[in-house]
Amino acid sequence: MFVEVVIFIILGVFIGFLTGLAPGIHPNTIFAMVLSLSFLFVWLPIQVLLAFAVSLAVSNTFFDFIPSIIFGAPEEDSVLSTLPGHRMLLKGRGYEAIFLTVVGGLGVMLLTIISLPAMLFTLPMINEAIRSIMHIILASVVIWMMLGEKKRIAAVFIFFASGIFGFITLNSFSSDVMMFPALTGLFGISTLLTSIMARTKIPKQKTGVEVRAEWLKGTLTGWFAGLLAGLLPGLGSSQTGIIASRFTGAKIKEFMITLGGINTSNIFFTFVVFYVVGKTRSGAAWFISQIVDQLTFQDLALLVAVGIITSLVSAVLTLRTAGFLLRKMKDVNYTKITAATLMALVFLVSVLSGPIGLLVSAAGMFLGLLTISLGVKRIHMMGFLVFPTIMYFSGLNSLLFTILW
Repeated sequence: MFVEVVIFIILGVFIGFLTGLAPGIHPNTIFAMVLSLSFLFVWLPIQVLLAFAVSLAVSNTFFDFIPSIIFGAPEEDSVLSTLPGHRMLLKGRGYEAIFLTVVGGLGVMLLTIISLPAMLFTLPMINEAIRSIMHIILASVVIWMMLGEKKRIAAVFIFFASGIFGFITLNSFSSDVMMFPALTGLFGISTLLTSIMARTKIPKQKTGVEVRAEWLKGTLTGWFAGLLAGLLPGLGSSQTGIIASRFTGAKIKEFMITLGGINTSNIFFTFVVFYVVGKTRSGAAWFISQIVDQLTFQDLALLVAVGIITSLVSAVLTLRTAGFLLRKMKDVNYTKITAATLMALVFLVSVLSGPIGLLVSAAGMFLGLLTISLGVKRIHMMGFLVFPTIMYFSGLNSLLFTILW
């Protein structure tokens, strides 16, 4: 069985590489496809499929940042990196931005392993304690964000406009289908169009990275935020990234580490949550729940071991891939790359979500361009996800749904 496990770990990392570099193709789609073809894998030991699920999910959290930072093509789990990460790219520090996300991923992996024994005993209590006040925490963070904005009225408008847009979109259509076109319009297409109109040029990219003690803060913040994302349904990496960055006052480098850490720790914690309370909080955990009713301690130990191996391999591959792409970019016209990326995103939206997806993406694009023209921080457009989450945890979902419809 050892050989089969190794083979499927390699396969999982390879597919995670492809899903990470291709915007719009999510690991959850692969998991659904594998389950639909489960008759082909009935001869495999359960442990082999567990290893495949973990290696795919974990590797994707590393590779996912490459297209969002270099090309400005975001997905839900890496959407916030489009903002500071792309700014670092324009300053010749794109490699450093990706390096910082890798540091976060590896750091929280280590912290998760160290804290695992304690988490096995305390997760159920933490889950119940936080869930009851999550809407209050989120609302407090939103207010704090508004108070820290120079153009507060414009920021309030953008947040609630994005929030209503998100509430209507996510309640009218499948979130799995519409999340990509909406976020692509809000953050991807609007950023790419602005770059094209400004004829942005990418400066020579620096490859040196300074090692700093402050990285510990970003890693700890990513670990905690990933814990929240792993515990609470409806609260994803983007929302917890907002909470973490605002409460810790993270600077741009710490924020990039935090973002890298959130996604990786989230995946680890969702496996632990499934083991402890039997709840699924990620596509990978859901996939595992479809092949086993309950994880044993030996299964959990296998998941952790595979996660460690995958993290180390993915970190190296992410840095190598990013370095290669950034070296090649100096030889081509970035405006043409941006235009090609834009056309590819529109094509993916049309293929994956059809005409409705194009309309949703267009609406998000106009809102994104409005935000840029108003000079408001684009993080307020995360109201698309944060506002519906507040409505869900506060119990006001049905009331707002009645008012709008």
